[in-house]
Formats: sequence, C-alpha cells, structure tokens
Amino acid sequence: MFGNLINRHDALRVGRKLRRGQLDKLVSKVRVRGTERVVTHWSAVDPSLQEWWAVPAVVRRWNTFASGDPEVGFPEHVARTWLAGRTGLRALSLGCGTGGNEVIWAGTGAFEQITGVDISPDRIEYATGQAKQLGLADVLSFRAADVSELLRAGEKYDIVLGLQSLHHFDRLDETMDLIAGLLNPGGLLIVDEFVGPTKFQWTDGQLRAVDALLAELPEERRRLADGRLKRRAVRPSLLSMRLDDPSEAVDAARLLPALRERYQVLEERPYGGTVLHVALSGIAQNFRDGTPATAALVERAFAAEDAVLPELGHDFVFMVCEPKVVAQERQSTQVLQ
Repeated sequence: MFGNLINRHDALRVGRKLRRGQLDKLVSKVRVRGTERVVTHWSAVDPSLQEWWAVPAVVRRWNTFASGDPEVGFPEHVARTWLAGRTGLRALSLGCGTGGNEVIWAGTGAFEQITGVDISPDRIEYATGQAKQLGLADVLSFRAADVSELLRAGEKYDIVLGLQSLHHFDRLDETMDLIAGLLNPGGLLIVDEFVGPTKFQWTDGQLRAVDALLAELPEERRRLADGRLKRRAVRPSLLSMRLDDPSEAVDAARLLPALRERYQVLEERPYGGTVLHVALSGIAQNFRDGTPATAALVERAFAAEDAVLPELGHDFVFMVCEPKVVAQERQSTQVLQ
C-alpha cells in the first residue's frame, strides 16, 4: 500500500498494543523525533535471545564462513591473518552498543587499545561496566558520542571496526571517505555488516524462501515470545521502520558498493543471513537448547538457505579493507623499487 509506506501489519501491530494497554508507549514513540528516536530505540541493554545471533549453531556457521573452522571466528581469523606481528595497535569501534563485540576483539590480544563509541549513554555505561568486570578496562574504553561528529574530529587509529553499525549510516560516500581519514598509514577498516535490502524491504524471492522454511518447521518452534505463531515473513512498512529506528538499514543496499568504490578489499567473506536472519527473527529462542532434535532442525534451516544463496545472494559480509589511495600509493612504491 502506497509503496509499502504503510501496510496491514501496522494496523495489527497497533491493535495489539491497544489491547495490552500500551497506548501511552505508542503515542510517546510518535512524539520522539530524529536522533532522539534513535537514542531511545537503542537504550535497552539486555541482549535479545529472539534473534539469529543467539543460536550457538548459527554462530558456528558464521565462523565457518569467516575462517573455514566453526571454532574460529572472524576476530581471531583477522588477528591471525592480517594483524600478526603488528604491535601497539589502536582501534576505534563505531556504534559499539553494549560492547559485546569489542570484548571479543579485545580477547584476540591483538590490540593495545580499543575505543568504542555509541550514541546511547545507557549502552556506553553498560559497556564500561562490563569491561571493568571482565578485567579489560586497560584495553577497552567507551564513550558516548555522535559518530558523525567524531568522524570529523581528525583522530587517527590503526584499525577502524564497523561491526553491525555501518548500515545505520546514510550519506555513505561521504562517510566512507571520513572513515578513511581516521586511519593511520597502513590502517585497515574491518567490517562485519548487514548489506541486504535497504530498510529491510525484503525481496519477493527472500519472502518465498523464508515462508517455505517456516512451513517446514514444527509449530512449537515458530512460537513468538508472546505466544503468537509466526506463519510468514513480514516486509516491514517504511512508516514502522521510521517510527522504530530511522537509522536501521537506512541505505544498506548501497553499503557494499560504497565500500568497494573507496577501499581496496583485501578479504571478503559473505555469510548468508538472506533466509536465516528473517526466518529466525522473533523465534530464535526456540533453537538454542542444543538437543539432537534441535540440531536436526537447524541443519535443515541451513540447507534451505544454502539452496537459495546462489540465486538470492548474501545479506551479511565480513571484510578487510584499506583505503584505495593508500593501496595505490603502496603499489606505486613497489613498482619503483
């Protein structure tokens, strides 16, 4: 309807909130605007167990895509392959959230200092507490900041981490140039990102593949946290995306081209998500117990995604990049030598 500006799912969603007596929350969401809406959306600090990242088998699948080994994740692979022998490395993580990813990267031992920045003070407070609790305060530091302002501040780092944060940026051409300006000579941009449809406007092919997978799953595995049954995938309306978080996947489909245009891609490892990310959203908690029955269902889901990836492509990617200007200068130097 109206180019999916609104759809019938909006009416159903409003109806559920009204039945639960949540009219005040609905009204407050409409009143909050711009950056304040983004901050409000990301103020929660409890990790969701209802999304695909909460399924241990899914994480092992990511690892296999990243390194070829289900027990070796992307951070460890990068540390071994691209950072070995380098010392005193300082990294900046853009949009760090609660700091969970930064804890993993700090655990590789490759960094002297990782600074995480995020727009949400609540998440920064949580991340700082976690770093202290885990004994990583000497390596990890966090601060609340508007990343767009930080990009213009002229600070320099050896590594910039874009960990599920770059897809929240618009004006990607300018942003990619600004990120390159943060890097010291020899610096790298490390990417773990959603590069699928902008504003989660899932393609018809995706929706068909997700619905086919859901139809294969037992009913008890498709129960949402509120008891409703997940019957099919939903392409969210543009209005709902704006009301929930106007930064979510704001120009995601342009992210991969923007990276390739401005950076020399040293390594690129796509890792699916085209079906699994959508299918498991809201029901991932039903696939975490590690029993043989669950493992068999998860493998069936993996096979369903693998079958369509050649046609539909990947929605998530790991990348190691360096600014093209630096790469060209290095190549020129090598030719002269």
